[in-house]
Amino acid sequence: MLALVAVLFGASVVSQAQVPLGVSETQPDLFWRLLSVFALIAINAFFVTAEFSMVYVRRSRINQLADGGDLQAKTVQHLQRHIDRLLSTTQLGITLSSLALGWIAENTMAVVVVAGVRGLPLSTEVSDVLAHSIAIPVAFFMVAYLQIVLGELCPKSMAMLYAEQLARLLGPPSLAIARFFNPFIWILNQSTRFLLRLFGIRYSGQGWYNRVTPEELQLIIATERESIGLEAEERELLNNVFEFGDVCASEVMIPRTSIRAIAYNAKFQNLLDEVVESGHSRYPAIGESLDDIRGIIYFKELAEPLARGILHPDSSIEPWIRPARFVPEYTPLSELLPMMQRSRRSMVTVVDEFGGTAGLVTINDLVAEIIGENPEAENPEALTLQMIDDRTFLVQAQLHLEEVNELLNLELPLIDEYQTLGGFVIYQFQKIPQQGETLHYDNLEFTVVSAEGPRLNQIRIYRHEVSATPTPVDTPESFDEPLPEPTPESESQSQSPVNPPTVLDWTFDEEERPQPPADSSLDFDLGEESDSSDRPDDADRRTE
Repeated sequence: MLALVAVLFGASVVSQAQVPLGVSETQPDLFWRLLSVFALIAINAFFVTAEFSMVYVRRSRINQLADGGDLQAKTVQHLQRHIDRLLSTTQLGITLSSLALGWIAENTMAVVVVAGVRGLPLSTEVSDVLAHSIAIPVAFFMVAYLQIVLGELCPKSMAMLYAEQLARLLGPPSLAIARFFNPFIWILNQSTRFLLRLFGIRYSGQGWYNRVTPEELQLIIATERESIGLEAEERELLNNVFEFGDVCASEVMIPRTSIRAIAYNAKFQNLLDEVVESGHSRYPAIGESLDDIRGIIYFKELAEPLARGILHPDSSIEPWIRPARFVPEYTPLSELLPMMQRSRRSMVTVVDEFGGTAGLVTINDLVAEIIGENPEAENPEALTLQMIDDRTFLVQAQLHLEEVNELLNLELPLIDEYQTLGGFVIYQFQKIPQQGETLHYDNLEFTVVSAEGPRLNQIRIYRHEVSATPTPVDTPESFDEPLPEPTPESESQSQSPVNPPTVLDWTFDEEERPQPPADSSLDFDLGEESDSSDRPDDADRRTE
């Protein structure tokens, strides 16, 4: 390719030496010179396309094709691993072809311009002056236009649109040119590295690839224009994988109030009754309270001793209890999952900073964080969200409020005082609501459908139509009735001056000041320290 550049350059130089500007030449000479111009532009386009296609093509795709035995992909892989040789080869070809084009094309196009001007119906003197005046500028802009459009812009656009195909097509000839001019390219690379070292930059040219950070990859996945072919479910799944490491155990755990446990010294019949009632396959075995977890009992592990006749309804489950594993509530899921896989534990106990049981995390909870909840839940109450109609939804109170906003397209405030929908309702009520109580918030109506003592289970959300007038944030039932219309008498009374309030004199003489009784239990002596032994211990105040 570069040898062809040299041949075309030499032939054009000889042709230009024989035919100076302003002298008419034969049609064959002009044809060959124009052919040389377009050939040099094509050579320039070849090197531009090779450079951009091999830099723009995905390295992972080339590695995949090369591993499959594609010889063209292997040449591209070699050039990508030695990117300095690729850039030196393409820049050498682009530079030589551009220099040759500048030397040849300007005079060639000038001859074409002169021939065109002399063909105009003008006098000989006027045509000669006009031809010599505009020939060089017009020829320069014509060559620049052809070089930019045909030799640069079009090849770059094609290389970015069809990077893989063009890289595989141009890879073998580019590697052959690089090997043919290897000595000269080596000199260029060494000169480049020497100049970079003068500025304190060390560049080896090996192992180059376009690094993509996890944040950039997540942004690419979330952008439909950048990741064509991915369905919405696939985008959500990949996004959950990236966010998996940012989630802590406390965010996915089964809360303490929802734990179904069994006594460590219970009988097998008690375990069967619990399985029938709750339907779980593993339970924490506890001592005196949930803070005293002795281990985990797996129901499926009892099938073998039951089949052999070792286990009976009156048998104790204590011999089959496996040790429990405890983790802090701030443990990231990216660390929790490998730990559970190594220890072969499908359930771990989450403890708070005081050592008390905060909740449980199962392997199903970790899987659900990635792929979502199981849609085939046997218990209807296990469904986190049920759609009654287009405006009514039945939601689990333990569902995170951020998830509620995302699923129902709401804008409920997210603050540190609560995390779940039940916490939001309790915060708005400023008390523990009873079953059947209703909260009005904006155009939403929250009704407590199911509750067990202080624990809210299910909440119904009803979305009212948005009216033109703003809806009050919270409208108690006692204020639902409209206010009476004002009467003329009430208006006149409202305009009358208000009597000043009576000021009570609470001053006492020293003898009249009321004294507390002698046997009063109130102690106002703040100078003495209170006896901490009279206060109940924090551990005694823990409620189960």
